Amino acid sequence: MRTAVFSIISPNYRHYARVLMASVQRQQPDWDRFVLLVDNDTETTPDESFTTIALDELPLPNRRQFFFRYTILELNTAVKPWMFEYLFARGYDRVVYFDPDIVVYSPLAELDTAPPDTFITLTPHLTGSISGDEHPSERTIILAGSWNLGFLAVTRHPDLARFLAWWEGKLEYQCVVDTARGLFVDQKWMDLVPGLFPDVRILRHDGYNVAYWNLEQRAVVAQPDGEVTVNGSPLRFYHFSGFDAALPNAVSRHEHGRTVADAGDVRVLIDDYRAALIAAGSESFRNERYAFATFADGTRIPEAARTAYRNSDELQAAAGDDPFAHSELFVQYRDAAPRSMVGAKAALASYRVLSSARPLVRLLPRSLRTAMREFLLGRKDSALPAAGVVSSLPPGLNVAGYFRRDSGVGESARLCVQSCEAIGLPAHAVDIDTADAHAVYRASIHHVNADQLPAVYKNNQQLFANSAYNIGCWHWELPELPDEWIASAAPLDEIWAPSAFVQSAISRKVSIPVVHMPHGIAVTDIAPCSPEELGVPAGRFTFLCMFDLDSVLQRKNPHGAIDAFRRAFANDSSVALLIKAGRSASHPAEYAELQESLRNVPNVWLTDRMLSRSRVNGLIAACDSVVSLHRSEGFGLILAEAMYLGKPVVATGWSGNMDFMNSGNSCPVAYDLVTLDRSHFSYQAGEQWAEPDVEHASQLMRRVVDDPAWRKQLGERASETIRTRFSPAAAGARYHRRLAFHGLLNRDTPA
Repeated sequence: MRTAVFSIISPNYRHYARVLMASVQRQQPDWDRFVLLVDNDTETTPDESFTTIALDELPLPNRRQFFFRYTILELNTAVKPWMFEYLFARGYDRVVYFDPDIVVYSPLAELDTAPPDTFITLTPHLTGSISGDEHPSERTIILAGSWNLGFLAVTRHPDLARFLAWWEGKLEYQCVVDTARGLFVDQKWMDLVPGLFPDVRILRHDGYNVAYWNLEQRAVVAQPDGEVTVNGSPLRFYHFSGFDAALPNAVSRHEHGRTVADAGDVRVLIDDYRAALIAAGSESFRNERYAFATFADGTRIPEAARTAYRNSDELQAAAGDDPFAHSELFVQYRDAAPRSMVGAKAALASYRVLSSARPLVRLLPRSLRTAMREFLLGRKDSALPAAGVVSSLPPGLNVAGYFRRDSGVGESARLCVQSCEAIGLPAHAVDIDTADAHAVYRASIHHVNADQLPAVYKNNQQLFANSAYNIGCWHWELPELPDEWIASAAPLDEIWAPSAFVQSAISRKVSIPVVHMPHGIAVTDIAPCSPEELGVPAGRFTFLCMFDLDSVLQRKNPHGAIDAFRRAFANDSSVALLIKAGRSASHPAEYAELQESLRNVPNVWLTDRMLSRSRVNGLIAACDSVVSLHRSEGFGLILAEAMYLGKPVVATGWSGNMDFMNSGNSCPVAYDLVTLDRSHFSYQAGEQWAEPDVEHASQLMRRVVDDPAWRKQLGERASETIRTRFSPAAAGARYHRRLAFHGLLNRDTPA
C-alpha cells in the first residue's frame, strides 16, 4: 500500500520535525515523508529527510482571512484536512499524520494487518481509568477529546471525499480552543467521527500514543536488548507532548507533578529525545518568528482581535480580503484587562469553590488553560475590552520599590530601572521607604511581594490612584500562591512574574493578567574580592555557595551543596567549597547549625562577612563555579549573575532558574518533588518543593573540575544566554512592548 506520512510545523518546530521524520525513516523506510510548513516562505529545503510542502500549495479558502482568524496552534491544526486532501490527490492509498513531537520506535505493523475495509484509524487518549482528579484526569481528557489527534491514519475509501469535505467545513471557521463551547481545535470534532462515518477503527494497542497522560496505565520498560515495551507489547511511538529540552527533569510542562525521576524507563526515552532535539538544532529554531503573528505594519495581533474578527460580520466586511492590512480596525482589542472589584470578587469566589479540591491545571497550551478558567469563572469571550488608557501624565514607568534595601526584592526594582534606561524608556524611581511616593508617568510597577502589598498600598494610595495602570512584580518560590495573599492583587491591573514558574503559581489564583517578564541582568560594577580573602587557601578550584539567611535556610539548602561536595572531593585538597551566608546576626541559631555541620569537614570554608554589591560581584567573578542545591527559587538572581560572568553553574533543575538554565549552558541537577511535612515560615506544610539528587550533583561538580573543555563551553554558552535573552535591553524591550500594547506609550516613545 503506497503510504505518505506527514506532520505540520511553523519554523520554530523544525527540529521536532527532523527528529520525527528520522525515526519514521528508520522504522517505515517505504513511507514517503512530508512536512507542511505554516509560514509565508514558499522555498523548500532540499537537504532534509522529508519533503517540505509550502502552505501556498494547499487550496485553502480565503487564505488571508483564514490565517488571520486563528492563533499559531489553531492554524497549524486547521490546515490538516487540506494536507490529507493534497496527499491523496498525489495518488497515495494511505496517509498518516503525526504531531511533530513524536518519535516512532518500531514499525506500525497493526496498520498493515487492519481489516481491509478500514477507513480511519484513531487512538484513544486513555485505555484505562485514571485514579483521582489531579491532572491528567478523565475530566481534563473529556475537555480535550476522546481521541488524540497527534496520530491519524486515513485509507482511500468511498467515503473519503465526504469525510474531508465535512472536516474542512468544520475547521474553516471552528478550529478554536474554546472548551466552554465544547471545542478544542481539530481534536474535539473527531469525537463525532465513529458515529458519522463507517469503517472507523479504534486502535487500542498500548504501544501507540504513549504520553504523559496515560503513563499511569502503561508500564514502559527498556529491555536489555534495546527494545522498549509497553505493558509487554512493543512501543510503537511515544508522544512527547509538552516536552521542553530546556526543562531536563520534567516529563511534560503540562504536568507539574511528575518528574523524569518518577517516570521509570521513560527517562531513557526522554534523555535520548533531548539529545536528538539539540542535535537537530533546537537552539537555532526554537525562537524563529511566526509569519502570521503581526499586522502588516508590524504590530502584534492580540488573540482578542482574532476572536472579535471571527465573531463579527461587521469587522470581517470592513477588513476585506486582507485583515492583516487593517490594524486600525483592531486597536480597541486586547487580550486581557482589569475588571471591576465586584466582578472580580464574584468570579474569584466561583473559581475557588469549583477548584478548591485541586489547582487549575494546564492541559496543553496557555490558551486552553485560559479557556478552562473562563469556563470555571463563567466568563464570556465576547466581552472584549477596549485598549488604550486615558491619562494626563506623560508616557513612562514609575518604578516603586525598596531601593535602599540590600534584598532580592530591592534588587528587583533596581534591575527594572536599569532595564528601562537600557532602551531609553522614561522611568522614575519611587522609594516606598520614603514619604515622597508620587506618580510622574502614566504607569506604575510596584516591586513589592504579595504579603507586603496591602501595607504598601495603604501607605501610598495616592501613587496608585494617580497611575493610569498599576502593575505588581511578585516573587514566590512554590507552585501555589497562598490563598491569604490572593486579595493582595485587588489594587493592581496586572502582575509581572520574573519567571514562568512564578507566573504559573500566581496565575492559578488571581483573576487579573499575569505576564512572564524576566529580569534584565548585567554585572558591571565589580570590585576585587577573592576567595583567599575569605579564608580559602590560594590556588584551589573554588565552588561558591552563596545565600541570605533571611531567605530561609531550608529552602536555600546549603547542606545539600556540602554533601555533594564531600562525595565528589572527599580527599581532594585542590578543590574548595566556600559557603557565604548573609545576615547571620539575624539568624544566630541557623548560622550556629551551619558552623556545627562543618566541624571536621575538610576543604569547606564558611563566612558571614558582609560585602558591598560590587564586592559580591567580584567574589562571583573570582570563584570558578557556583553551586546551589536549593529546593525552590522564584528567579535565581545569583545563578543568572554567575552565568553572565561565564561561570559554570550547578543548580537544582527546578523552579524559576529553569527560565535561563538548560543542559547546554549549565548543570541542572535531577530532583524529586516532595511534600513539606512541616512549615518553614511562609512555606506551609502540604506544599511541594524539590529535593535535589545529591549524588547527581556530585557527579556534575566532579566533571566541572575534571573536564576543562566542557567547563569552558558551559561558561561561554551561559554568558551568551544571559547577555542576549536576559540582558537589560532585552528586558526593557519586553516592558516597552507590554506598555505599548496597553496604550500607555506614545508612538514616539523610544523602544
